[in-house]
Amino acid sequence: MLPLIFIHMKVQALYPLTRWLLKLSVALTAVCSLSAWAQHESGETPDIYERIWAAQVLYENSDNPTVQSFSLVGRYHGQYWSVNADQGDARDWENRRMIFGFSSKWFQEFELQAQMFVESGSGSLYDGLYVAFIEWAPADIDFSLSVGRLDYLFTGYERSTSSKKINTIERGLLVNQVMPAEVVGAHAKGKQGRFSYQVGVFSRSIEEEFSDFDSGSAAVVGGAIDTPLFLKEGSLHLDYLYNSRKTEGNAFRPYRHVFSLWHQGNSGRLGMGMDLTWADPLETNGYVWGLTLEPSWMLLDELFVNADPLQLALRYQYAYSSDENGLHLQRRYEEEVTVGEGNQYQALYAGLNYYLYGQKLKFMLGGEYARMKDDADDGGEYRGWTWFGAVRLYF
Repeated sequence: MLPLIFIHMKVQALYPLTRWLLKLSVALTAVCSLSAWAQHESGETPDIYERIWAAQVLYENSDNPTVQSFSLVGRYHGQYWSVNADQGDARDWENRRMIFGFSSKWFQEFELQAQMFVESGSGSLYDGLYVAFIEWAPADIDFSLSVGRLDYLFTGYERSTSSKKINTIERGLLVNQVMPAEVVGAHAKGKQGRFSYQVGVFSRSIEEEFSDFDSGSAAVVGGAIDTPLFLKEGSLHLDYLYNSRKTEGNAFRPYRHVFSLWHQGNSGRLGMGMDLTWADPLETNGYVWGLTLEPSWMLLDELFVNADPLQLALRYQYAYSSDENGLHLQRRYEEEVTVGEGNQYQALYAGLNYYLYGQKLKFMLGGEYARMKDDADDGGEYRGWTWFGAVRLYF
């Protein structure tokens, strides 16, 4: 039986969140007024967002045999966070992700894409590459091959979903601890009927742009089958990530084998993600494993105007390490109050997602209660709340 999580909330932690919510409500009122005006003018679902987002397409001609399109792409993720824990309090605003670049389609089957991180705190805008790759996707089969610097979206439920589309404001503890971020290499995926597959080979090192390719390699392989389980539709996945024993590489976390068995599906208003992940550290003979359950429910199809749904998102995490201090608190944002390490972690998240223009423009509110147990009793225990308010935008 999983241990119960007892909820304890200090009122003073809500004061800064309340001030932020007031600011957010003003912004939401302005946005909803804009949507209502557009709907009144057109008499149908607002198309003002479509006109705004269409502006980033600088060129498009499907009949051109050489260049079919050229578009600007990017995203902005900003969020207020507040931690109220037994170990201390902290709060701030973070420009979580600022990314800008371009995407271009060539010869009907190739996509060239490059995006950079944008620095907000200094005079220089450039803060390193995010992705830079070429993708080949033949028109007659369900297959693609990508080569270059890639966002690692290839293992497990949470890490296989882009940050543009996750239902929670931050991913869970174990996935952040064992999965890489960006990688340099090649990745292929395809689908035949109900079955899909993927395989990738990557350098274990990564620099500001690409890699020096002298730290060994890592590989991923995975398969999936369309099966609803107890839902109306869904898919069941098994992913395996291999990382060689060399320890000097900086692109991958220090785990040799990572297995993820996960399912994602939906049934009407209900969405459900489930993940079971196991990994063994390079430095010890131990292991870590974790369970993630992430249900969601579409509360309303229209909150203020047409096509602005409101979603409830929940997540339960359980993580365990056979090694003392084998788990590390979340860098965002539990480590803002203490640098805690332990061997057992649980967290419960609840949030609301308000979609103005689908995943391309949404506001998110959430709170997560987490507890880290430290059987070594060397100062790693943690118990506290993290509150979030966020805006997510991409084009």
